[in-house]
Amino acid sequence: MNIIEKNNLVDEAYNQLLQMIASGEWVEGSKLPSESQLCETLGVSRNTVRVALSKLNALGLIESRQGFGYSVRNLNIGIYLNSMLPTMLLHSRDLESITEFRIGVESEAAAVAAERATAEDLERMRVACEKAEAHMGDPDMFAKYDMEFHWAVAEASKNQLFIKAAEMLESMYTVWLMGLLRTHGMEKSHVFHYNIYCSIANKKGDDAKRYMTEHMEDVLRKVRIDNERKRKLKEKTEQ
Repeated sequence: MNIIEKNNLVDEAYNQLLQMIASGEWVEGSKLPSESQLCETLGVSRNTVRVALSKLNALGLIESRQGFGYSVRNLNIGIYLNSMLPTMLLHSRDLESITEFRIGVESEAAAVAAERATAEDLERMRVACEKAEAHMGDPDMFAKYDMEFHWAVAEASKNQLFIKAAEMLESMYTVWLMGLLRTHGMEKSHVFHYNIYCSIANKKGDDAKRYMTEHMEDVLRKVRIDNERKRKLKEKTEQ
């Protein structure tokens, strides 16, 4: 744990306490340090510590017992993901960092989906591909079905980490994706999606992973092109 120096003290205290629980440093059933000890360790006021603890308590991650203080509850994976993953992703505010994150996560999700996808999962992917193709001239609608396809792949993996990541990325990424599609077109993404879908349907995990990796690396290339264009425009306007 580190002494907190940033402006939003409650959020920073909360994030550090949450990390202690998530990392297993404070195991289930263990007693948390006293408020005074936490104040000293984090370098914040007692009120800041109390509010941060209240947030953890409200999420069901810790519980208070009379005469004992706070202890770590039996962790529920859904509660943990709902609180931790948004914080992780929102700390990567630039699209390049988020896209790099997507490459690793979504490529592995596609590989796992090839092993676990049900008929219903495959139907969701197929429908998303078809609807995206039907809106090739409409970047906004294509973006909607583009993200639906990625979410369907994540859900087919049956892995809650992949599914939660897809949920968070959909809300963060869709609006930006509309602009990228207007600039760079939709055809290439559609071809990648179709190849990923076919690979998963045929239970070819290595192919599904490869196509998803190539797809997301192509997106990253476009992100970097746009970022460089913006950087040059900014330099020009500042001259």
